[in-house]
Parts: sequence; structure tokens; C-alpha cells
Amino acid sequence: MSAVSRPAHLARVFEALRGEGATARELVAETGLSRPTVMTLLAVLEGDGLVRPQDGESNAPGRPASTWSIAPDAGIVIGVDLLVGSALICTARLDGRVVTAELISDIPGASGARLEALTLLIERHIAAHTPLCGPLRAMSISTTGTVDDTGTVMESTAVPDWSGFDLGRRLSAAFGLPVRIENDVNASAYGEFVLRVAEGRLDHTDDLLLVTLSRSVLTGLVMGGRIHRGKGFNAGEIGLIVTEGAGPEKGHLSHAAEVIASAAAVLDPTVIVISVPMTRLPGAVGEISDHVRASRAVGATPLSFEGARLPGSGAAIGALSLALGDAHEAIFDRSPGTIIAPTALDLVQRAITKGRHLPLSSTNPEELAPLRVGVVGVGARARLAQHFELPENGGIITAACEPHPEGKQRILSRLGRDDIVLTRTVDELIGTGIDVALITSPDDTHAGAACALLEAGVPVYVEKPLAIHLDDATRILTTAHRTGTKLYVGHNMRHMDVVRGMRRIIQDGLIGEVKAIWCRHFVGHGGDYYFKDWHATREHGNGLLLQKAAHDIDVMHWLADSHTVRVSAMGALTVYDKVSDRRDRSNELMGDWFSLENWPPLSQTGLNPVIDVEDLSMMMMRLDSGVYASYEQCHFSPDYWRNYTVIGTEGRIENFGDSEGGVIKLWNKRHDYDPQGDAQFPIVGDAAGHGDADVLTVSEFVRFVRDDEPTDTSPLGAWYAVAAAIQATESLRDDSTPRDIPELPDDLISYFNNNQSNNNQEES
Repeated sequence: MSAVSRPAHLARVFEALRGEGATARELVAETGLSRPTVMTLLAVLEGDGLVRPQDGESNAPGRPASTWSIAPDAGIVIGVDLLVGSALICTARLDGRVVTAELISDIPGASGARLEALTLLIERHIAAHTPLCGPLRAMSISTTGTVDDTGTVMESTAVPDWSGFDLGRRLSAAFGLPVRIENDVNASAYGEFVLRVAEGRLDHTDDLLLVTLSRSVLTGLVMGGRIHRGKGFNAGEIGLIVTEGAGPEKGHLSHAAEVIASAAAVLDPTVIVISVPMTRLPGAVGEISDHVRASRAVGATPLSFEGARLPGSGAAIGALSLALGDAHEAIFDRSPGTIIAPTALDLVQRAITKGRHLPLSSTNPEELAPLRVGVVGVGARARLAQHFELPENGGIITAACEPHPEGKQRILSRLGRDDIVLTRTVDELIGTGIDVALITSPDDTHAGAACALLEAGVPVYVEKPLAIHLDDATRILTTAHRTGTKLYVGHNMRHMDVVRGMRRIIQDGLIGEVKAIWCRHFVGHGGDYYFKDWHATREHGNGLLLQKAAHDIDVMHWLADSHTVRVSAMGALTVYDKVSDRRDRSNELMGDWFSLENWPPLSQTGLNPVIDVEDLSMMMMRLDSGVYASYEQCHFSPDYWRNYTVIGTEGRIENFGDSEGGVIKLWNKRHDYDPQGDAQFPIVGDAAGHGDADVLTVSEFVRFVRDDEPTDTSPLGAWYAVAAAIQATESLRDDSTPRDIPELPDDLISYFNNNQSNNNQEES
């Protein structure tokens, strides 16, 4: 083998290992090289840290490893889709597997601040993933505007301050490697192309025309497997005005079809992909294709039309694929022989549900009619409603139901406005004409309020727990199913970075198959939060195991991708029953009495006259998947945080702190005590507890209501969480006798697993 041919042969062997890896025999068949040559090349690639035998054996003479794969720590690539006010950043290993995707919704418009925000975002992802996944190998950025081949944004009408900005050069200087910059529509077209090549539906040399319809027609073109930019980098800038409104309507599609027909006649692409962002036109693809076909000459080659498969994420996936190709070329000094498609794209799709990620030409929140928001219960959690009024959510609080005599004062103090209509009943609230409702009233009122609103056709956000009795929780689900009205439950911890980070580590296979999950909850504020008002009574809350564990059980279920089927528990009221200072605080809210100076617990004053709930609880769970879990809760600890431990067949993870500044530690090597672990993953966001997650849940609910976007939270998951907690509370009060979780009807499970739809077929 000549020195000249060696890089080419190395590249061929490396490419053949994408996916599940290959044996030496398979590599010989795939590459056409001899076995000795293949083994020599594998030894070189292993020495460079690029490949690894899956069984852990080294490439010792006479003992070739049975299966080889690209090393999980061979390096990372980063792809970013940078739009007007948001950025979707994705990180993938060199084998193509996406390890994280994050949407940032507060990117500034000024060029200097914009570059700084982008640089910090990239630096954070590099710091989080290089310790386990290896060095940064390549980066690709998709952005709005016309981009030349040096990475300079020639012109940007969406971000005028970006025009003339040499983005590629600046990022290359900052990170010490070439950074590719692409136009966002071109990158989206490449993402759609890559997906179809990976599925085997297109060849890597085929053509694809992407047509994006909003208030104008924009196109991206992939020709022969490469992005076509045009001589002046303006290919695809058709600029036809379809509508002056928020987006295309049915009457405008024939107009757009004329332009598409002209482009198709010249280009004759293998497939035409049509993207209709932020509209409710399920028949758009069919209508456009009918118009185009009617205008085609008799005997012309039939055209293939498809809807966009990657709404909102195509540009990021395209950028990621381009970065994977650039990394290959940087390592082997030659382009890969085929298109490299990222895998684990569900992480990217989930990320875009966390906020609005739209080009300026698409529908903006301010162009939509404001959502009229009604609030049920103006107490400690009512401030959650203010997140509806964020610009990206486009809501306005118009009415609130609060039966307390000081309801008007509570609205002013909790919601900050005196023009919100006060009602005394839920029926009166419905009568004001609200579009959606938020329920933050005491837990025992959730079922009645939610069912009344659902029956009236008002989409409902219910603060957790779903209900305090199992039949009420089931009644809420069945009412939502029967009426078809949208239901959302505020299990905001699914949006906390500590939880999402642990879930990512599990999905990346770093601890193997999950077998056990433990949660210790130190409720250091318990005396102030739960023993001075209605929370202290079984009548209004059932028990604090339900009130607090509903969050954590839902988290453990989500980490395990399963739910509890059998529980047992024990616990007691051990401390707060000994405090004799009691008084009625029904005219106060928690902010009136909360103080860190209320310590130690037995020195508390002004507890609720009735206290019949436990302040110490422990429960054991067996999940449907065979995972075993435990939960411990203490309401008189000096500190306030949650500690999760997840143990799998190949390692374990544990969080220390549950908000900004905390860390998730991973142990996946065998050794004695090591407090640092084998790797650490910083927890970002949630600096104010779960305040950041509150914003994300409200925003997710709004997108679910407006656009039918799928949600990470789940009413079905909320039901499983309260069912486990309610049954555990019964066990606790019945000498720890085990309790089984009842089964729900199949049609109910299917409905909520299908994003609250009875139609299992996705629209085009």
C-alpha cells in the first residue's frame, strides 16, 4: 500500500464503520481491501483515537477484535441555526449521534452582542461535551441573509446590523478551525435532503428543491448532493409576495404554484419539498401539486411533491451534516464518499418545542390574536400566569376567578394589574370569553374547575398535582378525551436542565440499561410552605407525599420511560405536631410569613390549626419495565434540594444541586470511592429554582394550543404520577400494605400518547 493511497484507504475504512460498526470480515467485503491491510488501517485509526473495538480487546497480533466502531470520544461537531432572535445549537459525536440540542430564545440583534452571545453558547457546549466526546472537529452555522463563500453575511434584511459582517472569519479565529457559514434556507434544503438519503429514498447525487412559503416564496436547492448557491450567492431569492398578512392562505397557493412550476420546469428536481410554516393548511402540498401538474406540458416528467419533514429543525440538521462532512475532510484530507446523516434527531425535534424558532418572514407572535387568559385561584402560584404575557406567547390575562373576600387585592398583588376582571365562580370566568385557563387554586378544587372548563371548550393548564383523589384524576382525563379540549398539566421539572441532562446521559447509553432510580427530597422550606395553610390538611391536599412527590415520580417515570405498577410506603407526622403555636392564616399568603429565620423547625410559630399530614415519607416503587425506584421526603431538613441517583448496567449518575451551578456526576468505570466521578456535566439554567422551567411549560402550552405542537409534559404521565403517590399515601396509612396502580382504558392511553388526537395518521 503506497503512502499516497493510505489516506484514501483510511477514509474508506472509517466511513464503513458508521452506524453499528463492522467486523473485519465485513470491512474486507465493503472496502475490497485485503484482511491484512484492513487490520493495519484499523490499528492506525485506533492509534489516532478514531476507532475502537466494541468488545474492548486491543488489536493485538493474532487477536483481531470481532467488531469495530467509531470511538465515542473521537470528537464532536457543532451545527447552529441562527435566526433573528433565537438559536438552535446541536452537538454530535463524530459517529453522527446527536448528544445535545438546545434552543436559546434571547439572541440580540446588534452585531457585537449577537456574536458574543453566539460565541458563549458554543463555548458552553464545547466545555460540556469535549471531556467525554473528544475535541471539536468542525462547526457549521446557518443564518438568515445572503452569505458568500468566505462566510461573510453580504446582506440581511432580517437583521440589518448583520449585513457585511464577516462571521466566518471571526468564529474561525475564536475557535481555531474553519467555520462554515450557510444561508438558512439552503441549510434547510440540505437537512431535508440528508434525511431522505439516510432513509434510502434519495440517492446521494439526487436533486431536491425546497420551497418555503410564508409572506414570500424562498427556495433552497440541492443539486447532485451539493447546495447550489448561484454565482452571486442569491439562488432561491424569488421574493414573490404571497400575502401581506401573517402567512399564506388557501387562495394564495395557486399564485405560489405558478412560481414553483416555473422553477420546476427549469430544474426538473428529483423531489420538491414544500414547507408552509406556522399555518393551518394541511392540504397545501396537495393543492400546490395539483396546480403545478395542471400547468405542466403533456408528457413532461412527473414531479414528486412532499411536505417538509423537519419543520423548524431542518437548517440545524443540515448544518450538522455539513459539519460532519467537513470534519471527515479535515481528518483525511478528502471529502466523504457519501452524505453523512446525523442520528438521534429526536433530541433536535424536542428542543424546538421549547420556544419560537422562526425566520422573520414567518408568522410572528404579535401578528396572532392575543390569547385571553383566565386564572382560577389567585394564590401563591398565580404569578405563573404572567408568563402568558411574554412577547413570544402573545397572551393577556383578562379575568381571574377568586372567591376570597380580598380577591381584588390579591389580583393586584399577585398579577400586578387592576384591570383584570374578578369573578367568583368558574362559570362566570368562562362567561367572560377567555381562550385558555390556568388553574392554580387549592389542589382539591382542580378536578371540578378543570372539568367545567374542558366541557366549555376552554383549553386548560392545571398546576400539579392533577387531582388529590384517583377518581377525580381519571375524570379529568376522560372529560378531556370526550370533549376533545386540550389539557396540559404543569409538571415543569421535565424542563429543568438537571432532569433533561440526566435523561440525555441515559439516552446516550453512558450508564447502560436503567435498573434503579432513587430520589431524596430535602424539603427545607417545609414548615413555611406546607404547615401554615390548607396544605397541612388531608381534606384539601390528601398528603404531602402526593403534593411533593408528584413532581419527582413523574421525573423518575420519564427517566425510566416507564410508570409505576406497584407501591408500598411508610411515614409519619414526627415533628410539626409538637409545635403548639397555631392560628388561622386564611387571609394571608405564603409571602406574608416565609422567612429563612424560621429555624429550627420546633421554633416555628403560627402553624395551621389542623395538621394531619405526614412530614416524613418514604415509598418504594416497581415500574412496568422492571425498574425499581424509591423516594424519600423530609420537611424539616436545613437544606432544600433534590438528589437523584440513576443506576444502570454500565454505570450511574447523580446530581449535586438541582439548579444553576450544580453538576451531574457520572461513574462508569470500576474503582473505589471517588467523589469527582469519571465525568461531570454542569447544570445550566434554573438559577431561580424552577422559575425558568415555569416559563418553558407555559410557552409549551401556548404552542400546543395554537399550533398543535407536541409537548414533553403529559397528562397521562401526570395521572401515573398522582396514581402512584395516592396509592403510596394509602399504603403509608395502612401499615405499609402494598398497592397496585389501576389500569386505564386503551383508548384513553392512545389518545394522550398521540398528542391528544384520535387520528394516528400525520397530515402531510
